[in-house]
Amino acid sequence: METKGENGATETPLLILSQGEPVGAHSIYDMSENLFRKLNIPTFTGKKLLGSFYGWLVLVEPLHYNDGDGDCCLFNPTTNDVIELPKLNDSINYDQCVLTGPPTEQDCYILFNGLEQAFCRIGDKEYVIRTLKQQEEEEQENGRVGFDNLIAIGSFQGQTYGFMDPDKFVAINFVGNTMEFSRIPMVEPWVIPHDSDESGVYDVWLFSGEPLMVQKIYDDCGVVLDFLVFQIDRFDTDQIKCTEVKNIGNRTIFVSDDGVGYCRPSIGTKANSIYYSNGDDMIIYIFDLEDRSTSMLPSSDDAAANKSIMTACWIENQQLF
Repeated sequence: METKGENGATETPLLILSQGEPVGAHSIYDMSENLFRKLNIPTFTGKKLLGSFYGWLVLVEPLHYNDGDGDCCLFNPTTNDVIELPKLNDSINYDQCVLTGPPTEQDCYILFNGLEQAFCRIGDKEYVIRTLKQQEEEEQENGRVGFDNLIAIGSFQGQTYGFMDPDKFVAINFVGNTMEFSRIPMVEPWVIPHDSDESGVYDVWLFSGEPLMVQKIYDDCGVVLDFLVFQIDRFDTDQIKCTEVKNIGNRTIFVSDDGVGYCRPSIGTKANSIYYSNGDDMIIYIFDLEDRSTSMLPSSDDAAANKSIMTACWIENQQLF
C-alpha cells in the first residue's frame, strides 16, 4: 500500500483543534509529548479549519463570528502566504473540501461538499453553488449522474473522485464554472457494506494523494462499531475495484471529521491502527485493525477541555508551527 501523500510526505500528521463558540482558540496535538499546546497565529483568529492539502490549510470564518461575513482563505504555515477565496456561507455545514492540485498551479479548483456544494477555480471572485434540487433537475433534463448522497470526495493521480451512497463511484471534472459527474462502474460493488440496522450508520473517507478508502461504522449514539479499509484500483476499462485490506502492516491511518485522511509509516504511533477524534472532546481514539478493539490516547493537557470544539482535523507534519 502506498503511504506517501502530496509532495511525498511520510511524517506523522498533527491534530489541530478549532475551539470555542465562536472560534476563540486553536490547539495542536504533539504526539511526541502527548499533549495539546495552544497556537497563537493571527491568521487563525476567528477561523475554523476545514482541511489540509499540498501544504495549505483551508480557513473559514463562521458567519456569526464578530459579525463576520464568511471570509475564507488558503494559508501556507511554512511560508505564511495567503490565497484569498470567495466568502463562504458556512451555515450550510460544509464538512468536506478538496483541492484538485497545488493552489499555485493553473486551473486548480477547490470544492466544498455538504448539504450542497460550492466550488470555484482559485482566483475566481465567487463560488458556483450547486443545490440538491438543481442537480436533480439537471439529472432529469440531461440524464447525467446527480450528486445525491455524495458522502466522500478525494483527489489522486490527477483526478477528483466522489463516492455516493450506497455503492457509486464518480469521476468529478471541472470545466469553467461547470462540474460534471461521470459514473465509474465497480467490479464488485457488494464488497462495500451498506448502511443497515445491523451495521449502524457510517462515514466514508476518500484519501487525497493515494487510492485509499476508509469506512467508519457506528451506532445511533456515535459509538464506533468497526472500521473497514479498502484499496482502490482503476482499470483501463474504466472500472473501479475495491479490495478490503485486512492488515496495513507497519502503517497508521489518520481520519478527521472534515473528510481528510492520511496513511503514514508508524513512527511513534501504533502500527496497523486507525487514529481518529470524535470532534467533541480532546481524546484521540485508536482502533486496532487486528483485534478490532478501541483504546484512548488521553492528553495530559486539559486546559481547554471545557471549551466546545468546532473542528478537529489532521494536518501534514511539515506544517509544524
